[in-house]
Amino acid sequence: MRNGFGKILIFGGTTEGRTAAERLTAEGIPCTVSVATRYGEEVLSPHPLMNVRRGRLDHEGMARLMREEEVCCVIDATHPHALVVSGEIREACRETGLPYLRLQRQETGENVRCVSVRDAEEAGAFLSSVPGRILVTTGSKELSRFARALGDPSRITVRVLPSRESLRACEEAGLSGKQIVAMQGPFDTDMNCALIRHAGASWLLTKETGAAGGFPQKLEAAEKCGISTVVIRAEASPGMNTEEAVAAARRYAEAAGQKDEDREKRILSLVGIGPGAPEMATPEAAQAVTEAEVLFGAGSVLGTAARIWRETEGKTSVPVYRGEEILQYLELHPEVHRAAVVFSGDSGFYSGASSVLEKLRDREDLEVRTICGISCVSCFAARAGIPWQDWKILSSHGRECNVVGQVRRHRRCFLLLSGAEDLRRTGAALAEAEERGVLGDLQLICGYELARPGEKVFSCSARELKEISEEGLYVLLVGHEGAENTPVLPGLPDSAFLRGKAPMTSSEIRALSLSRLGLTSRAVLWDVGAGTGSVSVEAALACPEGQVWSVEYREEALSLLGKNRAAFCLANMEIIAGRAPEALETLPAPTHVFIGGSGGEIGAVLDQVFKKNPEAKIVVNCITSETLLALHTALKRFPVRDLQCVQVSVNREEKLGNYHYLRAGNPVFIISFAGQNVSEG
Repeated sequence: MRNGFGKILIFGGTTEGRTAAERLTAEGIPCTVSVATRYGEEVLSPHPLMNVRRGRLDHEGMARLMREEEVCCVIDATHPHALVVSGEIREACRETGLPYLRLQRQETGENVRCVSVRDAEEAGAFLSSVPGRILVTTGSKELSRFARALGDPSRITVRVLPSRESLRACEEAGLSGKQIVAMQGPFDTDMNCALIRHAGASWLLTKETGAAGGFPQKLEAAEKCGISTVVIRAEASPGMNTEEAVAAARRYAEAAGQKDEDREKRILSLVGIGPGAPEMATPEAAQAVTEAEVLFGAGSVLGTAARIWRETEGKTSVPVYRGEEILQYLELHPEVHRAAVVFSGDSGFYSGASSVLEKLRDREDLEVRTICGISCVSCFAARAGIPWQDWKILSSHGRECNVVGQVRRHRRCFLLLSGAEDLRRTGAALAEAEERGVLGDLQLICGYELARPGEKVFSCSARELKEISEEGLYVLLVGHEGAENTPVLPGLPDSAFLRGKAPMTSSEIRALSLSRLGLTSRAVLWDVGAGTGSVSVEAALACPEGQVWSVEYREEALSLLGKNRAAFCLANMEIIAGRAPEALETLPAPTHVFIGGSGGEIGAVLDQVFKKNPEAKIVVNCITSETLLALHTALKRFPVRDLQCVQVSVNREEKLGNYHYLRAGNPVFIISFAGQNVSEG
């Protein structure tokens, strides 16, 4: 710290970064400038308050530099197209807790080659304003939202996983035939180029997923093919110009130069305003909103707040609700001492308040207060006249939810929904589960536009839900008395599964193996060599909040896997067609792994498992001596713990004429163990 100022760290050898550094040092503020090349170093004018560091850094090196230089603020002045580098800088700032300011070059629309957006709707809105076909590589989850915002699904070619859920999402978005490329990655630059040419695309839509998600290869392919890119960045926020960045950095430098006791904390209240009716807003929320000089929030929620409180008239309302955007506004407006962010419902119930709190709670210059509101749960319970202390609370509002799996295990499930489309999809899933006998009789109560002029609370059937078209805010209570009869442990009879000629782990061996596996509520299970899927099905039933990945390459077995999954209506069981270990490369890290068949590649399979999660818990079933020997040989290469091996032989009583006898099954070795980090010693 020099001359009463904290130090600023600037990344980038751009003209804007150089200008910012010169402006700050001219005001007596010390700077460290990190550049990647010798040229970037040479074009900087030497200054006693400027320290130049040359060399390319990953986010760990960046974080180390931030700590070594003891900086108080970071300016990202890298090139607008250097999205990977910007992502590394933001990650380093998150790790060190330092403020991140994005200095962004102002470009004309004609020269835009890479556009950053916040979400699928914003991507669709932008792309609807420009011509050309679009290759979408963001997956299937938000495809419908993007297609609606775009307005013309015929312009889309989409690359998705080869799964039934992905293809269903494509159909719901209005896509068909050659518009759909169903492939399993990873994809290199050449493959991305080939798909761009196949689609005849002028635009590539992707998410900023980092190196693990193939993001650099997508950008390189777009550059090679001469097309433009739209990037969905989870933390995208408006960039600052040079004047704004310098002004914000100056304030950080001044604040760092003050003594802690001299700093006055600003108050930011995260306010839950209830369902939207004035009579359901709390006095504490009213006080926070009244005292605030600035109100933040989504546009619709700000409108609701204005209807509830007259005191909002004349206040500055800013339609942003993400932590970075709020912080950026406050940095540019130091005159604001009290502000409030308004959220619908309760600030602690599936609210954006949680992400804002997580990002801002450790800020020394802010006192962040959380003010609760009346949630849609308590409002609906009061309207329906039903106590809610025993409900299982769920949400499919902008997130995945295994509704059938949860209803199967819980007598009362309350579901927060995204809208009419989500309601219809939920009704279809519940109706199918009733028809297949997966669920017993259901009692459904639906709430529409609670505490608003069009409010309705009504009973209905799952089939009736499929026909509802009126748009609005919905909640749903699902009663399932049969949940009390749902077994809590595995043990389905072999007759419950379609088998064909594919191998299947028998009921007794399956129960013992899953017991040894010790699945947890949110387990991520790889079932390698899934066969008919009996282990996958029992695991998915046992862990409705978990995810099962069933890996199999034989055509007959894949067909049976799909049929057995459909028979039990399992939304949390994903079928992966391919051979291990290659098919495992793109799967998420497992917490648990069951290996029923490895095609002689047991060592390579374990390599892939421990690469993803060094502490994964594993159960292997061996019938042949060769498989057992290969496993013992492979285990010599890995640090494992809790290694146990048992041999089990099951004899079943069968009828022979007027007599009964025991038919012997093949003996099976059940080997269980867990990985161990070498740091554990």
